[in-house]
Amino acid sequence: MQSNEFVVPYRAVEFSTPPGLNGTHRLVFTADALAHAVFTTGRTPGDTASHGWTSVFEWLHRVALMPAYLRRRPDGRIARSDLARELDRSEKVALSYAVGQAMTGIFATQLLDVRFLMHVDRYGGSYQLVVPPNTKSRPDLFGQRGTGGWIVAEAKGRSTPIDADLKRKMRLQKRMIRSVAGVPPEIAYGCCAYFEKTNGQEWLHLHSVDPEEDDPEAIDFRISSPDHFIAAYYAPFLSAIRAGEPVLDAEPDYLTATLGPFGIRVSILRSVAERIRVAQEGRMPGLQSDVLALLPRTSEWEIARSRSLRRRHGRDHEVG
Repeated sequence: MQSNEFVVPYRAVEFSTPPGLNGTHRLVFTADALAHAVFTTGRTPGDTASHGWTSVFEWLHRVALMPAYLRRRPDGRIARSDLARELDRSEKVALSYAVGQAMTGIFATQLLDVRFLMHVDRYGGSYQLVVPPNTKSRPDLFGQRGTGGWIVAEAKGRSTPIDADLKRKMRLQKRMIRSVAGVPPEIAYGCCAYFEKTNGQEWLHLHSVDPEEDDPEAIDFRISSPDHFIAAYYAPFLSAIRAGEPVLDAEPDYLTATLGPFGIRVSILRSVAERIRVAQEGRMPGLQSDVLALLPRTSEWEIARSRSLRRRHGRDHEVG
């Protein structure tokens, strides 16, 4: 294991796909992957014309939660920092929710072949994702797999161990999303990140469940088009790059910016960035197919060392 890799034990229950997912296993991922997950799962508004640089400050805040409140142990497991333990209840809730969203994103990218995952509000605020009124609940995240199928995910986070009752409720919970863009989701799962003591040490764990049955009140997500979906996914990346300082010695195929003294870099394929900008200027048709053709044909395309949102860390036990 490398010094920038992290290990989180997880238990998956009731997943019919992909094969072999159910049971207790380990997630191994990099600091870049964690930062990328924090970025994409946030509620960051992508419309800078309306919100200015608010979106950039919002995800900078989320990324900063990780080195402030999480620590990497020598064996790669993640624990809370002393500062995290001293937070008041409301602050712990906010931290747990952010960690839960990020780990739900890691689970989706590494285990479910999800290429594009984002918060529902990121798309809804920009491209009028239609959610019927008076719905009792809805998932936090949705995205598209490499096969083209949709997934939806509800993220939970706890600063303490989850009990048997919560696990039972997650197993019995019905699917709240009947369809995305008119198609039933291939996977609709709940995922809870929590801290639990093992052998006297506190570690981050993950529990994930994919219930099979739809709730009678399940709703439909109606999406403007696959092209608008891709535009919403990439809009915050371009906003962040515009807010940063260009990195002139970066790989020529990538557009890269650094964010001040924080040691954070954001990179995007230059060809993808140019196509997204053209779409933002009005040439939206064909965006999804164009972007897919430009992306590397590998399951690691989002989290490769030089191609992801990066936060450099000074000590191995810090997460960033």
